[in-house]
Amino acid sequence: MIELIVVILSIAYALTAALLLNMNLKTSYSFWTKSGVVLLVSMLYIGTWFGYQGLTGWASNQALPQKFRLLYLSIEERQRASDKPGYIYYWVRPLDEAGLPFGPPRAHRIKWSESEAENAEEALSAIEDGEELNGSWSRNMMAPQEDGEELVDYAGELSVAGDQGGLVNIRFTRAPPRSLPPKPPPG
Repeated sequence: MIELIVVILSIAYALTAALLLNMNLKTSYSFWTKSGVVLLVSMLYIGTWFGYQGLTGWASNQALPQKFRLLYLSIEERQRASDKPGYIYYWVRPLDEAGLPFGPPRAHRIKWSESEAENAEEALSAIEDGEELNGSWSRNMMAPQEDGEELVDYAGELSVAGDQGGLVNIRFTRAPPRSLPPKPPPG
């Protein structure tokens, strides 16, 4: 279904560009004005395409939230025989100021590396054991967090499109236990 929508949108974009080009040929505007408008519309198509990818359920090209709750992850190992890099997909929800998850879950993709894969396997093992994990990342070395017990620490390469790359330190900690309000006395 998504593929059909992508094909229809591509055809609609091509027809719109052809119509714009045809209309520009019949006007008295200068060549540079016509060329600028065609280039602007083409750039809007490219921007729309990359923006639309975030709506289709594919892993986000944006950086992970600064603090997040790790819901699950999937490891797609790098194939040495091919040029395709492997990826690790994280399914996360951002944390608010109180450390509580909010908003819908979002998938993020990080380029596979050996240290990243080891860290992801440890986090996956903890999740499968029923633990809730919070994560945070920074470009600087991070001090241990006071609100949770440290689980793992690593330095890996973040490869999401919205980022400039480089070393990123991500730390997973056990989420603090949920605190419920006290029960009212009976009767």
